[in-house]
Parts: sequence; C-alpha cells; structure tokens
Amino acid sequence: MYLVYFSCGNGFGISFFTGFIPGQKVNAAEYPGTTIVPTPAATRLVITIYLGDVDENKVVNSLDLAKYKQYLLGEIKSLPEAGDVNQDGEMNSIDYALIKAYLLGLVKDLGTKTIWGPPVPTPYVPTPTPIQTPKPTIKIMPLGDSITDGITVPGAYRTRLWKNITSNGYNVDFVGSMTGGPSDLGDKNHEGHSGWRIDQISNNINYWMDTYKPQIVLLHIGTNDISQKYDLNNAPNRLSDLIDKICAKLPADGKLYVATIIPISYADVRTYNSQVAAVVQNKASQGKPVYLVDMYSALTLSDLADGVHPNANGYNKMGDVWFNAIKGDLAR
Repeated sequence: MYLVYFSCGNGFGISFFTGFIPGQKVNAAEYPGTTIVPTPAATRLVITIYLGDVDENKVVNSLDLAKYKQYLLGEIKSLPEAGDVNQDGEMNSIDYALIKAYLLGLVKDLGTKTIWGPPVPTPYVPTPTPIQTPKPTIKIMPLGDSITDGITVPGAYRTRLWKNITSNGYNVDFVGSMTGGPSDLGDKNHEGHSGWRIDQISNNINYWMDTYKPQIVLLHIGTNDISQKYDLNNAPNRLSDLIDKICAKLPADGKLYVATIIPISYADVRTYNSQVAAVVQNKASQGKPVYLVDMYSALTLSDLADGVHPNANGYNKMGDVWFNAIKGDLAR
C-alpha cells in the first residue's frame, strides 16, 4: 500500500492510498501531477520538498534559478530532488522555465513533494533487570527432648538441617524458647527439652505455638516415656492429644512432621514406633496436616554416642532425613 500525494499548485493538495507495489511505474497520463511515496511508518520522518528550491533553503528565488542555470551549463553535476519541478523524472530546461515563470509571477505556486526521510533512531532503552521475588522465610520449630536439644553434639540435627536448607537457597527461621548450638548454626532457637516426656511437651505446646507461630513443626518425642517406663500403654493417647493441639494452632498452610524415634541401646522402641505410625495415619485420615517421618530406619546403634543420643554422624543422618521430608514446603 502506498500514499499518493497530489499537489494542486494553489497551496493545497490531496492525499489518498492506492495499491501500488514497490518498483511499479506510474502511468503519468492516468495520474498526472502525482508523487508516490511509501506508506508512512511510525519510526520515519516526514520531509516536505519545495519544488524548485534547489539550494534547499525552503524559499524559491533568483538564487535557485542561477543554480539551475549552472546545472544546465554543466557547471554543477547534480541537483537535489526539488529540481524536478514538473515531476516527470527528469531535470531539464522545462523545469528551469517553470522556476523562471514562478519568479516572474506567471505561476503562482510550484508545489511541494512529500517524502519519507531516514528512520528515526530508536532511543536506547536498557533491558530492565528482572526483580527476583525473594523466597519466603519459613518458620520451623524443632520440638522434642534432649535428642533435639543436643546433649552429646551441640546443635543436634539442627546444624545439619540448617545447612541443608540454606545451601539450597531457602530462607528459614528456627523458632522456640530454647537456644543452643555451635557457631556454624545460623539460628539456634528450638524447643528441645532434656528429659521431657510427651505429656510435659503437651502441657506447654499451646503457649509455644501462640508465641512463635511456626509453619512447620518437627516432632521427635517418646524416648523419655520409654526410658522412664511412664504409663506406656497410654503413650499413644498422649501423642494423639499433642498432635491435636499442634494441628489446632498451625496456620492454614502449616504442617506437622512426626518422626518415629531413633533406636536406643537399652530398649526396643519398635512397638512404640508402630503406635506412632498408627496415630499419625489416623490423624491424616481425618484431614489433619500431619505426616510420618521414618527416623528409626535412618540410624543404627553405631550412630549413638551414649546409647541414647546420636553422635555427629547420627545427627547428620537425622538432619538429612528431616530436610528430605520438608524440602517441598520450603519453596512455597
């Protein structure tokens, strides 16, 4: 599609679109006095040429006539496009005569020609640097007894878990009323209470949940119930009650992970762990956000420092198991 501009010679013109294609010659008889220019593009300049203005100062006067004469005498090799006054594709004495007639007042207006100039340079717009949405900080409460606290190894499994989380680019906030751990543990808060049983944790859990508002709770509890042989028949009921309290306080997207307890040297914990699995399954079937973590299978007695508490290798294994259980929740 091309734009055709027709100059009427009396100060105004008519523009219309036609279906010329690039390189097509215009039939002068069919379109007399027409000029074809490409359809304007938003990034090109519009240039108006004053026909006869061969010195390109936007005024046609005697200087243009003199310059045209030099061209006809061969003293100037070329003229700008404005020299083709009658728009026949040639610059000759006829165009010279039209300019002279205009200067004598015999022609009122030589007209103009509209062309499209060079492309307007596109201003440089730097590509904006994408702003990465920071990963959320997840509040995690390590909950349990001395195995969570870390009697034999400061920081317990929390050090390895912290490193696993942060080295994978996630943000975490360990929460709890207790604190402890080595210098390379970036967040030392927890709720690991040495010597405590299930009921003792249960008696305090509402306060801790209200105060610290964890999104994820990691529960490893029951070892002291077995060590103290404290009403073992009702241990599953106590655990069930504790789970209910935690789930009631979790936020909408919160989760509770309950671990089977690790082996100890002086008692068989497999019966209790079977009960833990049954309680967790029952709660999950009720739609509660509680999940079982098999910690018992991850450690052996050789991973214990004193027959109860893990050594450094054992705690590293625990940290890895916890991380694999919760890593899908860290990117939410």
